[in-house]
Amino acid sequence: MPMGYLLCGPVGTGKTYMVECLAGEAGVPVVKMKNFRDRWVGSTEGNLEKIFNLLHALGRCFVFVDEADQALGSRDSGSGDSGVSGRVYSMMAKEMSDPNNRGRIIWILASSRPDLIEVDLKRPGRVDVKIPLFPTATPEEGYGLIRALGKKHQLDLPKECPAAVHKMIPNWITPGAAEAIAIKVYRHVRTAGDPAPDAVTALAESLKDYQNPVPPEVMRFQIGLAVAEASDLAFVPEEFRKLS
Repeated sequence: MPMGYLLCGPVGTGKTYMVECLAGEAGVPVVKMKNFRDRWVGSTEGNLEKIFNLLHALGRCFVFVDEADQALGSRDSGSGDSGVSGRVYSMMAKEMSDPNNRGRIIWILASSRPDLIEVDLKRPGRVDVKIPLFPTATPEEGYGLIRALGKKHQLDLPKECPAAVHKMIPNWITPGAAEAIAIKVYRHVRTAGDPAPDAVTALAESLKDYQNPVPPEVMRFQIGLAVAEASDLAFVPEEFRKLS
C-alpha cells in the first residue's frame, strides 16, 4: 500500500468530494484533520500527539488533510509563531514516514497549491502517489458535467450537447462552477413565469453573460502546478500536458 496520496488541482475540482466518496466506500474510518492549533504554548503539539494516538488506536484508517499547504506547517517557520509551524512540520514528517504505519494509516493530502507544501513531505515514502484533478477540457465535457449535476434539480437536458449551447459552453469548467450553473438554470426555469422555458433555453440564457469564477490566469497556473506534481503522466489528459 502507498504511504500517502496527494490530490492536487485548481479550486473547485472536487478534491474534498472525492475523499468523501472514498469514505463511503473504504470500509475503514476516514479521519479528517481540522484545526488542532491552540494559542497556548505547547498545546498545539499536545493536540497533535493526541491525534496520532487516536490514529494508532483505530488500527486501520485514512487520514485526510485538506488545504495541506497551510495545515502541515513548514520547515522554516520563522519567529512569527514561536516556532510552532516548524515543530508541527517535524512531527507530521516523522509520523507520515513511519514504516510501521504502511497498510494501516494512509495519508491523503489535498491542495490547490501543492508547490507550497514542503518538498520533504511530498517525497516517496510519505506521499507515494500524486493524483491531479482537472477542469473540463472540451465543450462536450463541460455540458456533460452540467447535465449530470442538473439531474438532481430535475433539469431535463438531452444527452447530446445541443447546437444552440455548444459554442456557449466555457472552457475549464470545474464541478463547483458546473453546480453553480445548474442551480442558475434551475432558478431560471422556476422563476421565468408561465409558460416556463425548457431546460436548454434556460441553459442558453444562463450562459449568455457567464464568467468563470476563477480568473483564467489563476486557473492556468493551478493546472500547470497539478501537471508538474502528477506522479504519472497517465493521470494527465493530453490537452493539459503543455501547460506544465
